[in-house]
Amino acid sequence: MVEMEMVYVIGHRNPDTDAICSAIAYAKLKNTIDKNKTYIPARCGNLNKQTKFVLNRASVEPPVLLNDIYPKVADIMTKPPIALNTDAPLFKVMQTIKEKGIRLIPIVDHDDKLLGIISVFELTDFFISDRIDKKPKYLFDLDNFKEVLGGYFIKRKKEKTFKGQIIIGAMPFEKFKDYAKDLTPKETVLIVGKRTKILNYAIENQFRCIVLTAIDSKEDLKDINFDNFEGSVFVSPFDTAQTARRLTLSSPASSVLNKDVKTIKETDYLSSARDLLNQTAYRGLPVVNDQGKLVGIITRSDIIKSFANKVILVDHNEMAQAVNGIETAEILEIIDHHRLGTIKTTYPIFFYSKPLGSSCSLVYQLYKYHNIEPDSQTALLMLSGLLSDTVILKSPTTTDEDIKIAKELSELSSVNLEEYGREMFESTGTINSKSADEIVKTDFKIYDEFGVRFGIGQAETVNLEILPKKRSEIFEELEKIRKGKQLDWAMLLISDIITSNSLLFTTEFECETLLPYEKKDKNEYFLPNVLSRKKQLLPIILSVLEQFKDEDKRG
Repeated sequence: MVEMEMVYVIGHRNPDTDAICSAIAYAKLKNTIDKNKTYIPARCGNLNKQTKFVLNRASVEPPVLLNDIYPKVADIMTKPPIALNTDAPLFKVMQTIKEKGIRLIPIVDHDDKLLGIISVFELTDFFISDRIDKKPKYLFDLDNFKEVLGGYFIKRKKEKTFKGQIIIGAMPFEKFKDYAKDLTPKETVLIVGKRTKILNYAIENQFRCIVLTAIDSKEDLKDINFDNFEGSVFVSPFDTAQTARRLTLSSPASSVLNKDVKTIKETDYLSSARDLLNQTAYRGLPVVNDQGKLVGIITRSDIIKSFANKVILVDHNEMAQAVNGIETAEILEIIDHHRLGTIKTTYPIFFYSKPLGSSCSLVYQLYKYHNIEPDSQTALLMLSGLLSDTVILKSPTTTDEDIKIAKELSELSSVNLEEYGREMFESTGTINSKSADEIVKTDFKIYDEFGVRFGIGQAETVNLEILPKKRSEIFEELEKIRKGKQLDWAMLLISDIITSNSLLFTTEFECETLLPYEKKDKNEYFLPNVLSRKKQLLPIILSVLEQFKDEDKRG
């Protein structure tokens, strides 16, 4: 079965309810209309309280968390990998390498835990480097005799493996005795045809194992009595030369495997795999999971291949707000209701953008375009994203289309629009009940305009009464995020969804004095009838920056 290509549908950093819900809803639509790919809803940040409330209400699992979209080993590794068990004979190892056209084979135990690898290097070492002396010793596995040689046992000891050396009884008896006197019988494997004297000598001296060749029937052995022989007796269907060659290949993989092998994890970046491969003579690396189990293999040929994760962006179209590594990904589509940003694509893509109140509104329109009615669960998600971004349809970003869509979605999801909207916003608690870190970072977006790098966070509440201690903590957190994100200016818009008024907190910045708002305290401004960061606050900030830049030039 061919594994289908994966496409991640993902919103912006510090995702809000609209980003999460539009990703889930659009992934579901794409999986319905396109059976050639698998669309996976994803997120690149933690869920806020409101979004958790929505997903719990809709009984929907959160999207998969992606810290970045950089290509990883799991994206291109071969899986499942070709591997052999530690007991597999070298005959099978060589056969597999030849038939599969591969250069190395991972060796695993019965639980798929990686033990090492065998490549042409280990095989060459087995046949040449350590076999130069006249009487080399091998590790024999009696369980492998039948698989490698065919044939059958006349007699077999209970043992499984033993170390021994091979002697071929293809010489005159007197010469054989002279040669055999230097051997250790308990470590000797005799390969011999119908040579009675040699066989009786081996039986009398209790060789470890006798492998018979050119035996057509029991009649051929009528003069041989194995009753008092304590070793194993095996009959090979091959001639002496071929039997000797195959017998060495009955050695288990464990006898030659390289245990000192570099590995890499499936979650590691491709760049790490490339560096590691350059440090080793092998052309591939076993890929293991956290338990050390083999899950794949990555080769130099894999590294050469061009790979990029495929993504669909929802609720944003700016590099600064996208998941880390977006520059390495292939963007297939963008569904967004914001201003045009900085993202560029290599190829033409489907870009659906309208000045509506939420991305969920756009996703719902695409459902209607494809004549697909969303189920009640998905309808509730899209309604949630719409109500969140439009502050229950009170925000100036709300359009007549949004209102119409909200009514349709409330019918499809069987909820009261106003009541459900209030439940959503009340689920987040008051500003004073949240940590300063949560207030500032939950929905914080970064911009880069007029040579100034700035960020604006937004938090909704049902009461603008903020305790002095909480004010102090908010300013400390704003300064911390300004330094951490290397910003020139950091701001926080706190909006009261009941009164539609907001407070703006800012860090120190030169052009702050140009803000056209009532100053309540140091770095704190009152913004009447302002609920929208995108439509009401951001244009003012951009205007202030442009004015500041012009004055700076004149000065």
